[in-house]
Amino acid sequence: KNSIQQQTIYFFSDVLDKKSKIRSYFEKEKGCAIVPCYEDNEIGIKKIISERLKGFKGLSQSNINLIVENTNLDRVKLNNEIQKIKTFFKDNIIDDSRLEMLLDLKVNDDFTKLRDAALLGDKTKTNKLLSDTIIDPDKNVYYIATFNQRLDKLRELNNMSDKQNIEAKINSLKPPVFWKDKPCLTLQAKKWSKENLDLAQYKTYELEIRAKSDSAIVKSVLIKKLLVEVCEIANS
Repeated sequence: KNSIQQQTIYFFSDVLDKKSKIRSYFEKEKGCAIVPCYEDNEIGIKKIISERLKGFKGLSQSNINLIVENTNLDRVKLNNEIQKIKTFFKDNIIDDSRLEMLLDLKVNDDFTKLRDAALLGDKTKTNKLLSDTIIDPDKNVYYIATFNQRLDKLRELNNMSDKQNIEAKINSLKPPVFWKDKPCLTLQAKKWSKENLDLAQYKTYELEIRAKSDSAIVKSVLIKKLLVEVCEIANS
């Protein structure tokens, strides 16, 4: 009994409403504690950037948006990017062009184009971009997260009422979709069914497990294989 009392035990739960007996117990019991956890959103991420880079000259709204877009609302990636910025801009002056180079936006943008071509089922463009795009094996977590985020948006659109047109559905998404991304998302939403989205997400889940469990696997090859498979699913 004494050894048990000396241990800290963690329980993880889905949403607990105010009437929940478990929530009430953990809030009132002296030996317990309860901590609410929320997914990060665009507003919260922007606030963190502004606070962490307070005092940096050249931190414009445009630059904040670039950082947000590059991190995909991932707190771990955000912390890494902010640390890179602080280390690189030692004089506390952010230069736009150097920031873009630091964030490696071109490489990320190239993968986004490749992802979108695959999700559109455009075999010709996908094959060309697979040859032209550098797949960094160290960014496999970023690639998978980017893919899953787009699949999540497509699923959210798929679950909305058919009474809304696709444009209204996209405009209602939170966080808002960047204006330049709307035409592509519209075409993808018209192409993907719930069943195919399930299959594509299973493929990304399978890849993530393999990438994490076997360090000897060439991750860039797995990413390319996923893109080809997703392109095939889009046309099925």
